[in-house]
Amino acid sequence: MRPFIRTILGAIFGLSVLAVACSNSASAGGGDTLAITSPTNGAKVGEPFTLTVASNQALGDPSTGDDHIHLCFDGASCDSGSYQIVYGNTAQVSGLTPGQHTIEASLRHADHSAVGPTTTITVTVTGAGGASGGSTSPMPSSPSSSSGYSRY
Repeated sequence: MRPFIRTILGAIFGLSVLAVACSNSASAGGGDTLAITSPTNGAKVGEPFTLTVASNQALGDPSTGDDHIHLCFDGASCDSGSYQIVYGNTAQVSGLTPGQHTIEASLRHADHSAVGPTTTITVTVTGAGGASGGSTSPMPSSPSSSSGYSRY
C-alpha cells in the first residue's frame, strides 16, 4: 500500500507544479486587459472630469510602438468616429453636456487597429458647462505629461 500512496502523492505534486506553471504563464501572456477604473459605472461627475484606465499593456504615443486607448462617446465608432486618444492611464474629459453619457474605451495598436479589449461605462454629468450648441462630443484638453491625447 505504501508504493501506491507514493505514486498518488507524486502525481498530485506533479500536477500541482504543472498547474502553477500554467497559471503563471497565463497571467504573463494570458491576453490583453483593459478597464475603466474611474469614474465607476453609473457615477455622477462634474465637468470636466478625469477618466482613469488600467491595462496590462504599455501605453504610449503611437510613434513609440506602444498601444493606446480610443475613448468614444455616446455610441460614436472607435474605428472611424470622433474619438479621443489616450496615451497614458488618465485623460481629462470635457465638453460633455449635462446628462447621461456612455464612454467606451478601446485598446488600440500603434496603427490604431483594435487590439481586442473594450470596456464601457455610463456616467451622468451634473456640472454646468459642456459644449455649446448642445453637442455631446467631448472636446479634448491640451495634453499633459501623464497622458497625451488628441482627436482624429
